[in-house]
Amino acid sequence: MKLIFKILKYLIIGIVSLVVVVFIGLQFYYQSINFKMPQPEAIADSAIYKPVVNATTHPVLLPVPKSVAWQAGVFKLGSTINFNAPAKDKDLVNNIIKEHLHLNGKFGGSTINCNPNNKLSAQAYHLTIKPSGVTIEYNDAQGLFFAFTTLKQLAVQTGGQIPCVKIEDQPDLKVRGAMLDISRGKVPTLETLYGMVDFLADLKYNQLQLYVEGFSFAYPSFTKLWEKTETPITPEEIKKLDIYCKNRNIELVPNQNSLGHMAAWIATDEYKDLAECPDGYKLLGLINFKSTIAPKDPRSLALVKKMSEDMLPNFTSNKFNVNLDEPFELGKNKDHPINDPKEVARVYLDYAKKLNEFVNSKGKSMMMWGDVVGRNPEFIPQVPKNVTLLEWRYEDFQSFKSICATYKQAGLNYMVCPGTSSWSSFTGRTANMMKNVENATTAGFENNAQGILMTDWGDTPHLQYLTVSYPGLAYAGALGWNVKSKTQVNLAAYMNKVVFNDKQNIIGDLMLQAGNYVLFEDMAMVSSTKTGMGLRFGMVDKVMTKAIMKKIKTGMADLLPSDPATKAAFLDKFNHVKTYNYIAILKLMDALDKQIAYSKINRADSSIVVAEYKNAFNMVRVGAMLTQYSNYCQEQTNQQNKDLLLKMKALCISLQKEHDRLWLIRNKKSDLEQSKEQFATLQKQIDEKLKALDGNTISRMIGSSIDRAKYAAIVLFLGGN
Repeated sequence: MKLIFKILKYLIIGIVSLVVVVFIGLQFYYQSINFKMPQPEAIADSAIYKPVVNATTHPVLLPVPKSVAWQAGVFKLGSTINFNAPAKDKDLVNNIIKEHLHLNGKFGGSTINCNPNNKLSAQAYHLTIKPSGVTIEYNDAQGLFFAFTTLKQLAVQTGGQIPCVKIEDQPDLKVRGAMLDISRGKVPTLETLYGMVDFLADLKYNQLQLYVEGFSFAYPSFTKLWEKTETPITPEEIKKLDIYCKNRNIELVPNQNSLGHMAAWIATDEYKDLAECPDGYKLLGLINFKSTIAPKDPRSLALVKKMSEDMLPNFTSNKFNVNLDEPFELGKNKDHPINDPKEVARVYLDYAKKLNEFVNSKGKSMMMWGDVVGRNPEFIPQVPKNVTLLEWRYEDFQSFKSICATYKQAGLNYMVCPGTSSWSSFTGRTANMMKNVENATTAGFENNAQGILMTDWGDTPHLQYLTVSYPGLAYAGALGWNVKSKTQVNLAAYMNKVVFNDKQNIIGDLMLQAGNYVLFEDMAMVSSTKTGMGLRFGMVDKVMTKAIMKKIKTGMADLLPSDPATKAAFLDKFNHVKTYNYIAILKLMDALDKQIAYSKINRADSSIVVAEYKNAFNMVRVGAMLTQYSNYCQEQTNQQNKDLLLKMKALCISLQKEHDRLWLIRNKKSDLEQSKEQFATLQKQIDEKLKALDGNTISRMIGSSIDRAKYAAIVLFLGGN
């Protein structure tokens, strides 16, 4: 027995000694990787934000027409429009006037004359406005609708006192679509979606998709999987929205992910065994993913077919976007891995072909993202010719030229898909969005793309407010119609005069400026901002942040399109890092907060728009303060740290309360609570730090040593710094 106690004694001493040695070793390692962050440079207030008033001589038209000739005189548009049109178009014109212009139509007068002209191309129109009346020439129903849309823009800005003008116009890209993410927490109410449809119709969009993954659609065959926890959009609501869209010349296309992004389904007991990787897969070496169903398992396709049969009858569109993007785990099942990338692509394409046959059997043509096919160009000739590929790229350094040329040469139908850059940013990334749209529309137009699909993602949690995405959607609508008009597009003025009717002409410029805080960050992130990403990390040390960024650098380079230019441009961002200027970001938010109070928005939700932006400013503030704390807490005094933490805590409390209120105005409850988890977690971390700062000197020293050891261990786990 004595021998056993003696062995145990030495064993405990050995374990304790090892722990002490490791702890001390981690302290030394932390010191070796620790670094002092330089303070941000001082920037003059005028260089941070200088309000711009966008004065215009004539009403703003967006998209910019191909030919505009302003003329003398004014036409007075009353609340009742007397019109003439061919008998076959009588009801169509009357419906446009009622549903789109919100006026009364009366057949038989001569205020507006609608004259068919088969010499015009599809969707084209000529609009002539004289003091005596209006003449519209058109070839098809879409062209007629777009002519009235231009008339509506003129009427809205002039109170019906429309200046005389002659306009000849037609689109460059046949399809101009928008895709709204309703699956990362926010499920908009039907009224919110109606408002978005009106916004898009005014910009001459002609397609809308609502991105569905998980249970954001109320699948009738799977009610037990969602009815107790979710508040999805229902089949009845889809039918109503479909009619609303058709009355505004917009095709509502069904959209459902069908291979990757199936995490919600795999998380259920019924379908967990369909996972391609039952044990998960480490995306970027950081995030454990279990989101892809096994394409070789026939039950996977059977599930997708049943889901589709629930969804498709609610839409009148003859198209169906099955997505199929980002099947991260494909071929990575440890029990039967596929090591050859070409074989992985072959498995993927076989699944896509089977799904295409099913979609065709339902009288639909299939749309799918092009990321997997684009990385494996040797398989492009095998893509069925009746499939439309959706080529997505969301960064300003990503070129569409090469892949568009490849699709054109292969004779494939395809669309270019840029993004609003609003997600994971709170207030957007204006410069990135504009360049991204310009790259997409130019390459698409030059290479016979079928159209553009402007994407607006949520990326869990979906924190950005819907109005933050308006500038991106407007810019894509403008360039999708008139590719070469970027120097003529007055985006701020359009927001002021048409969208928000701001008598002070403030809100448009403010929306664009709010997306420029990224210019003061240390580096340009991909599909995010450093401020937004910092909030995801929580309260971490700068050495840990550096290690995470190193991991992201390696992982993201593998996920991006494989062309060398794209990878080089991406890696260049990590090689030219500035100092994160939290002072400038906070100053910008303060200036915008003050400026928005002077706006005079005249629309039903004006107070909500202002409140949404003010809360978004607070989200940016929290992210900036958090980055300040992480970078400089070791150099700041305890009192400085305490003051900063208290400010962050107060902001976290107030913005969460306001977030609740604003969320429920435009959205169903859905994942409201989950959307606030990052702020709630940060609040708890702040409380822990404040408690530690209130301790005595010894407890603070011990706490700091434990933190250093923890961060050093994490850095080692991530692969060093």
